[in-house]
Amino acid sequence: MTLAWIAIGVLLGAASLLAVVRLMRGPTILDRALSVDVLLASAIAGIGAYAAFHREPTALPALLVLSLLGFLGSVSVSRFVARRQVAQTTEESGKGERG
Repeated sequence: MTLAWIAIGVLLGAASLLAVVRLMRGPTILDRALSVDVLLASAIAGIGAYAAFHREPTALPALLVLSLLGFLGSVSVSRFVARRQVAQTTEESGKGERG
């Protein structure tokens, strides 16, 4: 059981570290949003592993809230990027017609 905890900790730590690197270096907002999703998924996996090993069902509401926040965050970022791209396309097509 201790070996499993060490493996889980190392893998989730590596995933979190790589996500933080992508968060810092990511040139676009989509790279940063993806890295935040990976961080959130790592947290959910860690809490889920804790709940499974200790047979503690009280962590389930926290998992539900975190997954809902991750979903809403991803949807809101994707809608923001889609609107931004539509606005840029409209602006570029307007400039081409005037010139």
